[in-house]
Amino acid sequence: MNSLRSRQFLSALAIIGLGILLLGSVLYYVTQHKMLEDEKISLSETGLELLGYIDSKEGTFTIDSHGKNDFLAFLIKHDFSKLSSEKFAYIQHTQTRNIVWHSQYPFNDISESRFTKDKEKVFTTFLLEMPPEIEGVEILNPKDTQGRNISKLDGAENYIVYARGFSYKPHGDYQLILAKSAATLQKGRDEIIRNIFILFLITTILVLISQLVSSYLVITPIKGFEKEIIEIESGEKQLISETYPTELAAVKSAVNALINAEKGQKQRYRDALDDLAHSLKTPLSVLQSTADKSNNEAIRTQVQRMDDIIAYQLRRAVVSEHGTIIKQQTVRPVLYRLKDSLLKVYRDKPFEFVINVDDFAKCRMEEDDMMEVFGNLINNSCRFCEKIVEITATQNGDILIIDIDDDGMGFPDKNPAELLQRGIRADSQSEGQGIGLAVSTEIVQAIGGKIELLVSPHVGARVRLHLPM
Repeated sequence: MNSLRSRQFLSALAIIGLGILLLGSVLYYVTQHKMLEDEKISLSETGLELLGYIDSKEGTFTIDSHGKNDFLAFLIKHDFSKLSSEKFAYIQHTQTRNIVWHSQYPFNDISESRFTKDKEKVFTTFLLEMPPEIEGVEILNPKDTQGRNISKLDGAENYIVYARGFSYKPHGDYQLILAKSAATLQKGRDEIIRNIFILFLITTILVLISQLVSSYLVITPIKGFEKEIIEIESGEKQLISETYPTELAAVKSAVNALINAEKGQKQRYRDALDDLAHSLKTPLSVLQSTADKSNNEAIRTQVQRMDDIIAYQLRRAVVSEHGTIIKQQTVRPVLYRLKDSLLKVYRDKPFEFVINVDDFAKCRMEEDDMMEVFGNLINNSCRFCEKIVEITATQNGDILIIDIDDDGMGFPDKNPAELLQRGIRADSQSEGQGIGLAVSTEIVQAIGGKIELLVSPHVGARVRLHLPM
């Protein structure tokens, strides 16, 4: 879900899937309701037509002898002529539950015959719970039947059962029951479900195709925007220059304004600090001249130290005002420049200076900062080492790890992290203000890195820098 493309696809698929589910449910309900209503109308018309052929005399139901041919045609037309369980009709007395006419024996007077006593074994009927005065239709299961055709109903579909109550006074109340296999209705249900499933598959394919198109039309400009940001970070470009859609135009303007403001701010700091340095140079020159005339070495030394400290702190004030965008710098050239300088400074001290850093080792730090940090740390190693100073670079994800090792006296065993604070020194006998490690720590932390003080494999001091790449 971290990808915009996956979020867009999953959200579209979820919305469309939910929409199809809701619409499919509504379509299924409406279609089933309409099909059942159509069956009710059809069975109602058939029932009324059937009652027109049947006469009732003294509580018995028979067919008029003159209309037998027409009634036979009616039974054939409506599939009542087959002795099957697919469709049948019967008339039942609602009080006695006696079957007084059944479509499987349409021309028999069954009210006074042997069928009356043996009706539960002869006729297929339904155990209806519907009140006799109500006209309605229900879907019933074959288990709700009784009669001789029950064995034929095993595994059969449900039934659409229509009931219509009527009265023949003084004989009592009756109900006409028409039962029809619900296979057609079930087939319609299966077809609706199948169509909904096919619709979902087609929609999913269309969503996939639309995602490909939207990825090109929507995601591509974002990728281009990201590419320009990376080029600015690496120093290949100064500003975002390409044309983007309206939604990204405001972001482009904001980023460009931020870059311009950062450049202007940094330049103003540099100008102000240059002015400050120029203003302090004259009084320091006067003090230096006075010290030279009086031949006071102590004053001359302190004035020189003040000059160095002011110059150093002015540079620190500039480099500590970092902008948000710092391009990558190669570490190896800076280390070799420092190596050449420090070997000259410590020419009277024989030791080996090893650099295990290749040209691919880069970090996001200004070159001035890099000189300041590595200069402080490597100078400490050269000052306290016995025979070797070794610098090694490794990469851990997007972090460059640089180890500066020596074989000197190392760091104190008790809380060496205190040395990273201002004014704390490991060797009180040597010169310095005790701010080298602290200033290096401030510079490294300003770019999102950190410094660790560890034990070197050479049984001396190891300073480990974690620098963002």
